[in-house]
Amino acid sequence: MRYLTHILQGLCIAATVCSLSSCNEFIFGNVGISDEENPLLQKKTPRSGAEIYYGDEEGQHTLPIDKNAVVNNPDPNGAFADWYTCLVMMKEGHSHYYEMMHGNPVYTRKVWRQEQFAEVRNTSSGMPEVRMDRKSIRNFLEEQRNEEGPEYFRLIGGISRMWGCCLYFYDKEGKFLNDSILKHSDQYQIFFSISDTDDKGKPYKVKDVRYREGMPDEGAIDGVEAEFFKGKDSFEQRREVTEQIFQYTYRDTWTHADMGDGARNLFNIKLLPPLGKKDIYDASTNDKDCVGLKGHFHFDFLGEIGLDKRPWPLKLSENVFGDRTYTRPTYLLPHFYLAVRVMKCDKQKKAVVPAPEGAQSGKICAPFHAPASESEWKEIIRFNIPIKIFCSSFDSDPTRSDPYEPFYYHIAREIMLSPEETYEAVIGGGTDGGMGYDSWFL
Repeated sequence: MRYLTHILQGLCIAATVCSLSSCNEFIFGNVGISDEENPLLQKKTPRSGAEIYYGDEEGQHTLPIDKNAVVNNPDPNGAFADWYTCLVMMKEGHSHYYEMMHGNPVYTRKVWRQEQFAEVRNTSSGMPEVRMDRKSIRNFLEEQRNEEGPEYFRLIGGISRMWGCCLYFYDKEGKFLNDSILKHSDQYQIFFSISDTDDKGKPYKVKDVRYREGMPDEGAIDGVEAEFFKGKDSFEQRREVTEQIFQYTYRDTWTHADMGDGARNLFNIKLLPPLGKKDIYDASTNDKDCVGLKGHFHFDFLGEIGLDKRPWPLKLSENVFGDRTYTRPTYLLPHFYLAVRVMKCDKQKKAVVPAPEGAQSGKICAPFHAPASESEWKEIIRFNIPIKIFCSSFDSDPTRSDPYEPFYYHIAREIMLSPEETYEAVIGGGTDGGMGYDSWFL
């Protein structure tokens, strides 16, 4: 009995020491949190509308399932076998330095939608059908007027805007394919470029929707053929200049549910072998395993590309600065189709580009718009998504903003409001009716 008492006393002392040790570690900051327990990774609430897109409370969207559907099946034994649906989300955000993006909080009363969606449906012909979710693109004013949104993504250009792009693939039975794709990422990469054809596979002209007084489209919002793209009608010609129109950054994660944390550039970002999840501080951005299921776009223009030196034709409002004109150089506002190309190669052939100094991988992935010929890529899926850069945040002077600057004026033309009404709506912020989603990071 006395022996048992000594044992119990010893256990109590050990427990006390352990608890004090734990307190000391907590007080002095020596607590280690495993990735599995990191609160930044817990999904107690949706991080974006895409997570509740199918089967939401109002039953607006139902995941398409058709086990007997006859579809084009170019990857029958691979990660894209029997793919049937791809949900495309474009999400507005801003930079957290380096390559990190933080998704903006979503407000239902903004004059532009901060999360927009399209569904791509596989068909038997090999030409996928693109279905824009026009209700997700219209703003609250158009919703009040019972109007549908347009048949294209409405995106804002400029260096201060980032647009997260996430692709969610499902098969005919409704099975989510992304994690399987990530598991077999050594054979797949999705490339993005300006397309030579529209969503039906027909040639089209890239438009410039920037307002120009005296042009044939005066007062219209459809635009005219972009000068920069005249004579660039082939796929290769447009692919070669893609990087000068937009930049895409791969931000694929180890599993679909992973997210970045907004402070560490490579936190949860999938790396090329032999690097693993713990190598985020030794790796460089060149060591990323580029897949294309998650990433973000910048729609800004490099150098003199698209530069239009004609002055902005509209006078700005008379105010304390007097009667003046907008004097910054202006650039095209392109309306185009984005070619999304799922490419497949044999094992060991994906990363073939020589690694630059600082990279830990011997070879790295090809740029987002230029598949490396050495990989012998085969295009297994392609669809073309309509995008309109209807305004640019570059087109405003934040120190002297005005309703008749190009930024506000182009928004006004797109959503059929006066410049003054648009200016008040944008400056007011439209922050009522918030839906949250501000914990979304890539």
